[in-house]
Amino acid sequence: MIIEMLAFLIFAIVLMLLIAYFYYRDKGIVKQLEAYEVAIDELNRRLHNVEKKSDNDKVYMEHVSNFSNELSKIEEELNDRLDDLSDPLLKTIRAIKDMEVEVKRINESVNERINKLEENTKLSTMSNSAKLINEKAIVELYKAGYSAAEIAKRERTPIGEVELILRISNLR
Repeated sequence: MIIEMLAFLIFAIVLMLLIAYFYYRDKGIVKQLEAYEVAIDELNRRLHNVEKKSDNDKVYMEHVSNFSNELSKIEEELNDRLDDLSDPLLKTIRAIKDMEVEVKRINESVNERINKLEENTKLSTMSNSAKLINEKAIVELYKAGYSAAEIAKRERTPIGEVELILRISNLR
């Protein structure tokens, strides 16, 4: 009988521990569910605000679209009235404006071409002066007793060019 009571007592303790375990586990789950509910409520609130703003934006865009359409209609009407006037002065003014745009484009093109020509002229005069200096140096080195190959190495000029310069200078 003591064994039965002891077994019953152990069974009761195990049962109480299981109940306590499930109670605390359920309590943690309930806390998590409450946090999820708060998050879901917050998301619903934000979604509602976004939908409300979206509706306001749609109404605003409709107003803007209507205004834009009205504005384009007025512009078309004004253009039609101006065309109906057939005023030669208006035609002349439009033609002058078109000519001004074309003159600006041509002026820019001419300026670009002038700049390119100036750059090319500068480069060609620089290369001509460098060649003159190079020719004088080649002649002086030849007179100093250097061979054509040595002059070519020293002046960093092809040997054929050195020989040509010496021939033109009547030194060879």
